[in-house]
Amino acid sequence: MSKPSSAEIDAEFRAAGLEPLEPYAGAANERLCRCVACGTERWVRLSNLRKGGVACRWCHGWTTWGRWGEQARAMEGSWRGVGSPKESLDWLGSLNLAPLTPVGDLYFPVGVVCLNCGETLVTVPARIKSSAGRGWYGCERCAADRKRQVRNDAPALFEANGLELLTPCRGEYVPQRARCAKCGAERHVSYHDLHCGTAPACWTCRTGIGVNEPHRVYLFHFPALGVYKIGITHNRDAGRLVEHAIHGGELIDVVVVDSRHAARLVEQAIRAMFAPWHESTVDKDDFLQGGWTETWRDCAPPLGLEAFAATVLHCGHT
Repeated sequence: MSKPSSAEIDAEFRAAGLEPLEPYAGAANERLCRCVACGTERWVRLSNLRKGGVACRWCHGWTTWGRWGEQARAMEGSWRGVGSPKESLDWLGSLNLAPLTPVGDLYFPVGVVCLNCGETLVTVPARIKSSAGRGWYGCERCAADRKRQVRNDAPALFEANGLELLTPCRGEYVPQRARCAKCGAERHVSYHDLHCGTAPACWTCRTGIGVNEPHRVYLFHFPALGVYKIGITHNRDAGRLVEHAIHGGELIDVVVVDSRHAARLVEQAIRAMFAPWHESTVDKDDFLQGGWTETWRDCAPPLGLEAFAATVLHCGHT
């Protein structure tokens, strides 16, 4: 198969509604273009276009996030408010996004420019708020660059932490299959936890307990702090439960699952479900024993731990 000519490559860009503004340097390289529909300049990879990716984030954003904002406002605005323009500006600023169009409530779409890379796009401030702490839903171009960098750096980071990455890295916060270089036990550890130094030590090396043995998912209530706390521990190690009890926690429920990975899946699903009640709860000074990020306000709906765990694990996630 012959290599496409420059004219043929330019035609691919134009077919996607983009006018090339600089020479082509390769399918994986960004190329400066102008959107023929809205006139904005943007960097686009031919490889992304060939996979059906978005050609112009500005045009695509108004259609996508305008509709999303209306639906989210109708579903969520009735019970927790829609926020103010000032709140919207604060959340945009937290990710170095400057507004280019009028700003409204948290569900009002706004065109922005990224102050890091100059990309123009459309977002909804409520999306940024919902991902506070992880940087999702900020600049899509910066996020794509970061994702590529994480994938490239992952093998070396895992190796430096005594782990062999068993599959290609699937994301910064996604637990990855890895093998302990010292004892050979398989674990699931995220790039983010390793990078921040918060990844738990290898259970098998530290205690002789295998990750494929039964683990407990536990639910504590801390009345003095007004929060619930979810966590996991090995079924033969009650030390974590004792720690929380010493610090004022009341054990509400425990469910036993067949492995540490299964316990992690249940814990992550619960944290995602109660994320709207996590904001402004407690901080690390309130949890000297650790684990304050797995809390949510006790005004949230009740949790049936055993039934929820069964649902998560029955859906084929293990």
